[in-house]
Amino acid sequence: MKALLLLLTVSVVFAARRFDGEQVLRIHPEHEGHLEKLVRLERSERSLDFWKGPTSLSRPVDVRVPKDLLKKVKTMLENTGMKYTVMVNDLQQSISMERSRHTRSAGFNFDDYNTYDEIVDQLEDFAESYPNLTSVFSIGASSEKLYIYGIKVGAAGSNKPAVFLEGQLHARDWIVSATLMYNIKFLLEGYGSDNQTTTLMDQVDFYFIPVTNVDGYVYTYEIDRMWKKTRSYHKGSWCFGVDANRNWDEVDAVWQHFDSSSSDPCSDDYLGPYSFSEPETEAVSDWVLTNSNDVKAYLSVQAYGEKWMTPYGWTTGAQQLPPDQEQFHLANRAAGASFSVGTIAELSGMAAGSSCDWAYTVAGIKYSYAIELRDMWDGYVLPADQIRPSADEFFAGLLVVAEQVAVEY
Repeated sequence: MKALLLLLTVSVVFAARRFDGEQVLRIHPEHEGHLEKLVRLERSERSLDFWKGPTSLSRPVDVRVPKDLLKKVKTMLENTGMKYTVMVNDLQQSISMERSRHTRSAGFNFDDYNTYDEIVDQLEDFAESYPNLTSVFSIGASSEKLYIYGIKVGAAGSNKPAVFLEGQLHARDWIVSATLMYNIKFLLEGYGSDNQTTTLMDQVDFYFIPVTNVDGYVYTYEIDRMWKKTRSYHKGSWCFGVDANRNWDEVDAVWQHFDSSSSDPCSDDYLGPYSFSEPETEAVSDWVLTNSNDVKAYLSVQAYGEKWMTPYGWTTGAQQLPPDQEQFHLANRAAGASFSVGTIAELSGMAAGSSCDWAYTVAGIKYSYAIELRDMWDGYVLPADQIRPSADEFFAGLLVVAEQVAVEY
């Protein structure tokens, strides 16, 4: 058996994709001509991975460039007068340094990134250690038949309003599940020892889904650290997966026709063959609608950019801004000094089919937000020593949201 396990481990190691010599460039377009050039480049060169796409002159463009294309891309940028900086000098080196450099003991480590099995085991440990404050549940299964687990955190009580936290729709957003697991820990350890936390848990329930895109997360551990989408198969294409944050909407006619998503199954922004085509997005939406009488805040937690965003993502029209001024005021208070505040379209560019827009427009949850965690320079490969600071600053915002929910409902 040990020999078999060793063979399987070696197979996984050799199967893992490497990113030696690849760089992430941060490009600063200065006029519309630059922006149009980058848009064409994104659409024509699939080997480039745009972490932050070309959407506005006010936003830099972050792009991962394979080693064999670095000279070509840099020459193009220099010839067109586009300024750029090297955001990540060697992606493989950053990935290798991403995990904690401390010797790992067996099991879950809050100050490191963990496998999905380790995350689920820790959820069960929470439930065993705090049986009166927690319960573990499943909202359904993924395309590859892995259960999507969540945990309810709160003191006993009936008819309590709730905050729902949807984590890691995008597989490579490792900082998200790490941050949410720490936040569960903060709540549980704070009950009975911290007055604010105790009061809030007496009045409000918290529902955490640390990893929504389970298949994709497992794939980032075993095969491709930069994988973003789900792992579903759709007939007629050899490309796998859908962007799980472009797969939400109530009206297909509206959902399908926006430049912010892609109808190309091989694109990282592929919106899917139809809304809620993915078991993961369908499972979350079904659970939220079933519990919509209780859920008063919906937090879609993502990486990266340090933003606390409100609806909408599908339009920049001023007339389409959400009518709830309380929503925007709460975002400002929750963001504090750690996050910038604005609509999804304003801060990240057009993004149709997002869970945040769906939660607001369909589920009717006034306090619906999309939050991008830290930071601005490491992107998706945030070193493990940044997990605790990320957890601290997000927890501060979470408590502000929970306080509003407790007061209002």
